[in-house]
Amino acid sequence: MTRIQTVVVSNSSPLIYLAKVARLDLIRDFYERIWIPTAVFDEVVARGKALQISDASIIERAVGDWIIKEGVNPEVAAAYDFLDQNERLGRGEKEALKLCRQLSASFFIVDDMEARRVAKILKIRPIGTCGVLVQAYRRNLITAREAEEILHSLVRVQFRISPNLYRRILHEIGLVP
Repeated sequence: MTRIQTVVVSNSSPLIYLAKVARLDLIRDFYERIWIPTAVFDEVVARGKALQISDASIIERAVGDWIIKEGVNPEVAAAYDFLDQNERLGRGEKEALKLCRQLSASFFIVDDMEARRVAKILKIRPIGTCGVLVQAYRRNLITAREAEEILHSLVRVQFRISPNLYRRILHEIGLVP
């Protein structure tokens, strides 16, 4: 298996949902490592552990191994402070977008539509949780049936997905015409 060796930053929700369905390995197996900003760590691990959410510990174990926590430099924060004016972005998304610019990230793993829109404006390629699933299938890391099972599991843990996107994913993995 060949991992993609590029800079990838992740937001909270893809980590949380893939950990909830015990498939955080899909990110690890596809990318050599990913970066998260401090705000995402705080949201996923610190807050998750305070609320005694089990997936927080799963993610915490990966931090320092293949998930790298990195702060946003003050110069980058100042250069992209206009992001702070966008009230539709959360603190984690704002920091993650800034970290993408700081690291010249090739990809931003994010599900939030506003964060994806802003990423595209900043010339950062967004990929969502479902995109990770499809990529894992295309790279033969999982079978079509495994992808379908993971998708069903995501829905069971309240992952929000439109019926159209659900069908499109099943089409992309070859399970529906």
